[in-house]
Amino acid sequence: MFLDSNGQPIDVTPENLQDYSYDLHGVMLLTSSDVEAYLPPKWHGTIYGTEEMLINYRQNFNPDPALLNFHALQAYEPELICCRNVVIELTVLPAGQSLYSDSEIAVFMVKLAKFITNTDGTETPETNTNTLISKEIGTELSFFPHNHHYHLRIMSEGIDVVYVDDKIYQNGAPGVSYQHQRVCNLLSNLQPRCVKSLSGRPLPPVLNSVCRDPNVLSI
Repeated sequence: MFLDSNGQPIDVTPENLQDYSYDLHGVMLLTSSDVEAYLPPKWHGTIYGTEEMLINYRQNFNPDPALLNFHALQAYEPELICCRNVVIELTVLPAGQSLYSDSEIAVFMVKLAKFITNTDGTETPETNTNTLISKEIGTELSFFPHNHHYHLRIMSEGIDVVYVDDKIYQNGAPGVSYQHQRVCNLLSNLQPRCVKSLSGRPLPPVLNSVCRDPNVLSI
C-alpha cells in the first residue's frame, strides 16, 4: 500500500490502479514479500519494510531498480519520513506469519504531528495521531513487546486509528468468518479510537463498538 501526500494510506488494486496520480516522490509500505505490489504507471518512490522482507521481495519479483528505492527499517525503531505535505514518523512492527503462506508479515505505525505557527514564532500542536496500518492480519495480534521501550510509549500515547483491509466484508456486513473474529480481537487488544477501511468503504458498525471511548486517553 502507499501513503499519500498527507501520510494517509491508499491501497492500490488492479481496479483502481489508474485512478491515482503520483509524483516522483512517493512512499510505499511493504507488508508482505509474497504478494507483488501493484505500482501506478511510471511511479518512482521508496519501498519501506524490514530488511528481510525487502530482500525476499526483490528475489521474488525482481522490481526495476531504476524506478524504485528500498529502505530497511529496524523493528520498533521510528524514522522520520517525508511525504509531500507532511513529515511523519514511521515504524515497522513484525506481525507474525501470514495465514495464507509461510511468509512473515508486518504492520506499520504512522505518527502524524501538525503544528500551527503562532504570531510570536512559536508552534502549537494542532493534531498528534498514531495510526496503525494493517494490510493483513497474521498469527500475531500483539505487536508491541512488553519489555521494549516502544511498548511503553504506545501505552502512554494510545492508538487513534486502525486501518484494516475490508475485502473480507460484503457490502459492509460482518457475516460469520474467522477473519472477522481476528479483526475484532485485534481491535479489542489495541483499543483504538476508531477503525477505518483501506478502500474507504463502510465497515460493519460492530467494529467501532469494539473500539474504546474516544474520550479515554490511554489504551
